[in-house]
Amino acid sequence: MGISVVLLAYKEAENLAFLLPKIKEMLDSLPEPYEILVIDTKEPLDNTSEVCEKFGARYINQEFPGFGGAFRTGIKYAEMDKFLILDSDGSHDPKYIPAIYKKFTEENCDLVIGSRYTEGGETNDAKSSIIMSHILNTFFRICLGIKAKDISTDYRLYRTEQIKNVKLENVNYDVLQEVLLRMKQNKPDLRIGEVPISFQKRIYGESKRRLIPFIIGYMKSLIRFTFIRYPILRNILLYGVFGGLAFVLDYALSLTLTKTVMKDAPEIASIIGNVAGFIFTFLTNTFWNFKVKGKFALRAASYGGITLFGMGVSTLCIHLLKSAMPFALLKLLVLIFVSAIQFVLNKLITYNEKIIKSDNK
Repeated sequence: MGISVVLLAYKEAENLAFLLPKIKEMLDSLPEPYEILVIDTKEPLDNTSEVCEKFGARYINQEFPGFGGAFRTGIKYAEMDKFLILDSDGSHDPKYIPAIYKKFTEENCDLVIGSRYTEGGETNDAKSSIIMSHILNTFFRICLGIKAKDISTDYRLYRTEQIKNVKLENVNYDVLQEVLLRMKQNKPDLRIGEVPISFQKRIYGESKRRLIPFIIGYMKSLIRFTFIRYPILRNILLYGVFGGLAFVLDYALSLTLTKTVMKDAPEIASIIGNVAGFIFTFLTNTFWNFKVKGKFALRAASYGGITLFGMGVSTLCIHLLKSAMPFALLKLLVLIFVSAIQFVLNKLITYNEKIIKSDNK
């Protein structure tokens, strides 16, 4: 039992000297023991360690890069069963700690967020930051399937065991959305509560966030998180990409052969191109897309059979519909239709571990 309070610091000695007494005052009002962990930069940049010593906080240098790395360092060293994190710049007022704790314990939440956007909450940030924050929250709520109104703040109380059981990879501030996604994957009925807070501007110093890298990072993460939540979208995208590259390989190889060593044997050149395209798509889909192991020959036979089936369907469709529309349009529509059928069949058969059981787990 107890609360691990974590503050991520980057030249925040002045702010910590102001915050730590207030945090301790609020924690002393709660019926549980606590520890305060300050995660500083890898190499000290100010006198944060002296401030921590003065106010009884545990000083730790971060072991992984970026904001996400500092967050993971805090998770690593937290020893209590509850994990409370808040900004170390003074924008998160410690006075809300008791309300967050009360909601967490009384409603048996897995996570409670100190929220700017739930009823009663407010933010004193710049207008541009508020607009960007609302857009960010909207997109990520849809992407992650999280119903909380404020999922871009790090004023949160977690169950330590739950966040220690997730693997976090993001380096920047988007780790705050990643942890929600990973927790929800581990526990689909994740119970999230929100407590209204007033978000203030930092007390001392300047913000460490840089707008353009911040936006680019979040756009990349939005795509990655969508693929993590819906892996079939990633499978479809890669299947199409690899299929397109295989078509280019097939075409280029066949054309090269017919113009060089096989001028009088275009049929053989075409077959060689087909085989090269088949080998390329099978290998890339097996090792990079669906990432399966074992039963390689059996999977190749299944993939090849489905490919031949697709060729048959394609030929039949073109034969039946060739007089109904221009060939170029017909070929494109048939290609999309047959590729979709092949994707479904490969997903259900070739890369289905229950059907083709692998000996190499």
